Amino acid sequence: MNQWIKFLYALLFTPLLLLGETSPFALITIPKAGSHLFIKALHFMTGSPAIWHTFFPSSCYIPPEKGFLYTHFCLTPQLEQHYRALPRLKKIIVVRDLRDVAVSIVGQICKAPWPGMTPEERNAFKKLPFDQQLLFVINYEYDIYKVAKNAPNSNQASLVRVARQAVQYAADPKNLVVRYENMVGEEGGGSLALQLDELNKIAAFIGLDLDEQQISHIASQLYGNEQNPFGKEELANYQSTFSKGQIGSWKNSFNEAHKQAFKAKLGKTLIDLGYEESMDW
Repeated sequence: MNQWIKFLYALLFTPLLLLGETSPFALITIPKAGSHLFIKALHFMTGSPAIWHTFFPSSCYIPPEKGFLYTHFCLTPQLEQHYRALPRLKKIIVVRDLRDVAVSIVGQICKAPWPGMTPEERNAFKKLPFDQQLLFVINYEYDIYKVAKNAPNSNQASLVRVARQAVQYAADPKNLVVRYENMVGEEGGGSLALQLDELNKIAAFIGLDLDEQQISHIASQLYGNEQNPFGKEELANYQSTFSKGQIGSWKNSFNEAHKQAFKAKLGKTLIDLGYEESMDW
């Protein structure tokens, strides 16, 4: 292991373990899979800020005060190498039905720049009809080094690449896999029981012993801006959690062409992540 990584890891995390606090962990999410919802939950559990990172270690992204790491798939080879050098770092993997993710990405590209897309590509994308935009998102593949060039502080790449890596990390039994669909609760078209169960799993994984009342209180604060753990000015884009977030919204957006394209590119991934049992959907 690189000596600098060893030193910084010990400096940052050993005191936390000695004090009996939460285990060091990283939150790694599929883009548009409710990242802010999970960040809020983890903040309320730990009192810690989320530390966005595209490489590790970094004095720029890891302040002296306690915090937890947060990033998106697709991870760069450098970041994966650093993770392998930190075996004590736990990983929470957030997944979502990739069909809903594809629909959500279309809306996001229309609202704001998307990593890996040049301004010219994005302008051309915005002029397409929705059906073509969705096909573009399903099929588009570009290299993470292009993403790094156009958006150096982001790890997001094509949905195909993101999905491939998410499957790999979700298959590792040392990681905790949590689902967007379980976390959204009744306000997102899910259930309170599943939401509470997901929160309990997360707390146990990072070493917290929270009682039923504490978990219920955290669940009640996840939506809206009434409880904003990020401060009045800091991380303002974390507010509101998400715009629609309904489970299964893809069913209102996919036509037969979208289904066939998706099955060709990402059908097996849906099965690997537990969202389908076969290609017959």
